[in-house]
Formats: sequence, C-alpha cells, structure tokens
Amino acid sequence: MKSSRLVAAFVVSLLLCWDRSLVAQAPAMVEFSALGKTQQGIPLLKLAHEMVILGRDGWMHSLDPREQSSKIHETNRPYQPISVVEFRNELRAEFRPGYEVIATQNFLVVQPEGRGDRWPKLFEQSHRAFTDYMSKRGVTIREGNFPMVAVVLPDENTMYREFRKLDIEIKRVAGLYSGESNRVMTHDGGRSEYTAATVRHEAAHQSAYNSGVHSRLSETPRWITEGIGQMFEPAGMTTARSATQLADRINRDSYDYIKQTYDGRSDYRFTQTVMQLVSDNTMFESQNSIDEAYNVSWAMMFYLAERESRKFAELLNHTSSRPPFREYSRTDRVKDFERVVGCDVAEFSKRVSWFVQSM
Repeated sequence: MKSSRLVAAFVVSLLLCWDRSLVAQAPAMVEFSALGKTQQGIPLLKLAHEMVILGRDGWMHSLDPREQSSKIHETNRPYQPISVVEFRNELRAEFRPGYEVIATQNFLVVQPEGRGDRWPKLFEQSHRAFTDYMSKRGVTIREGNFPMVAVVLPDENTMYREFRKLDIEIKRVAGLYSGESNRVMTHDGGRSEYTAATVRHEAAHQSAYNSGVHSRLSETPRWITEGIGQMFEPAGMTTARSATQLADRINRDSYDYIKQTYDGRSDYRFTQTVMQLVSDNTMFESQNSIDEAYNVSWAMMFYLAERESRKFAELLNHTSSRPPFREYSRTDRVKDFERVVGCDVAEFSKRVSWFVQSM
C-alpha cells in the first residue's frame, strides 16, 4: 500500500502542477479494457482484487485485475495526458451525430447541435468565478491538466439513460458531477432557476476537484464539499457584483431553511447538527436528514468564507493535501476541524448561528 500511495502522490502533483519536463520521470502506463474500448492510464492503487487506474482523459477506473475482461498489461510508455484535439475527437465519436463539442479555455462542452454558446459560457463563467472567489480568500488554486467535460443532454429522459449507462443510480436531479468520469452532466429540457442553480452547484464540484481545492484521491468531509456546492448555487456568485454584494452571495433557500428550522442563536439542535456533520457523513445518507445536512453545511462554509477567510483557506488546503486512499476517522475529523477553526464545535456552531441570524 505504501508504494501505491507514493505513486498516487506523484500523480497528484503531476496532474495539478504539470511540467512537460516531468513526462520522462512519470511511471509507465498500463493498457486495459473499460467502457467497451482499449485504453491507457497510470495505476494509482494496486491490490490483489482491485486496481485503480487514472485514464489519459482523467477518468478514474476501478478494475479487478483477476477478471479476464479487464485485460490489464504494462507498457513501457510514460504517462501522457490526452491532448485537447484528441479528447475532442473522442467525445465526438462517443456521442455521434446530433451533438457538437465546443471548446473553451477550460472546457469541452458536449451539447445538442445548434444550442449556441449559452452552455459553454455558463460553465466557463462559473469556473472562473469559482477560482477567483477561492484565490481571493487564500485557497491554493492549481492549473488542471485535463480539459473539464460538461455533457448537456437534450432532455431529462436522455440524461437518465446516460446515468444508467454509467451505472449511476440517482433520481430526481437536474444534473450531477461524476467524480469517476470527472464530468458534469445535465439536460437542456428546462430553463428553470432550479436547473440553473443545480448546474452551478455541480460545476462548483467539478471546479473544486480540478483546481486542487479538493482531491480526487483522498476523502474530504462531505459537509465541506456540499457546503461549497451550496455556496455557488446563487446566480450572484458568478457575476461581477459578487465581489461587493454579500446579499447576492447568500443561498436564499438554505438561509430560509435555517431561519425556519432553528429557534435562534442558542439553538441546541443546530449545535448537534454541526457536530454530526463534522464527525461523519451519515446525515447525507438518510432522506430524513439530507436537506438539513445540505443547508447547515452551506451555513458553516459560508460563515468561514465570508467571516474567517484565513481559516476557510486553511481547512481546504489541509483536506486537499491529505494522503491518498487513507480513511478519515471521526476522531481525526473533529481534531483537525477544531485545530483549524481555533475553538470547539459548540463554540463554532454559536458563531455560525449568530452570523446567519444577523444577515
């Protein structure tokens, strides 16, 4: 396991701080079969029953080397990420007639033909606003090595068919970010504000995992990842005014939920919820508590970003640099959190509650 972690750590630096002179030093790729085609990538984790391989296009594959269908064998070629031109051609072949692939500075956007530049502008604007917001607060931002892929399907049914093809079991969503494929997927069948907010939420996840704010190889507490997603749902987070207008940056749905759910600035239930979120991810796994988890996570991250930006940056820089493939225990999560914020969870929850109530 130790050698696998060293390989993974090297690849993280290779992906996030790319230097062409490092190519010759990169570990050799393997060739394997996945998604119906032969591919190449670099092993990040090697176990008897599982091999995690990072494809040249940024897709993370988990394969069983014992299965003949995987057809894994070593090559003598160093790791080389896919070029934009090659990636664009692969996406055209994958989605075939009826779709076009639009390239922007940071994205390859797959969309039905004739949709114009609305979607490419939305994703590009969202990413730039995300990195600007984070860097202004001291969060380490790195240049990603893969173009980010956004797939816009023509309608909801087509989107769910794409989910099933990728073994993604989820319902009643307007879109999602898949960490495995490193893609955002949504549909063009509706223009409601809910759809737009969902896309901004999922685009924030994608930006975070491709700019080094989160790591794809180590566990980040879910209240942090989803709190950030909630933060970027408001349209004001992607406009120039967001630099000066706090009111435009507030997630009104989350704000209203908290005001209606909790009694006030000394609410015991709020403190218990914050403690549960810091400790583990269980609140996100139950339909009875998932709404509460998302909304309180927003309050926690928004408070840190807007009132304690140094601690906000330290928290994100710490979680993104944790060792690859290592479990994040309850004890370590609480200890790290209290060290970063400089107080215990109860005191922190009071500060967050006062901040929300005063807005």
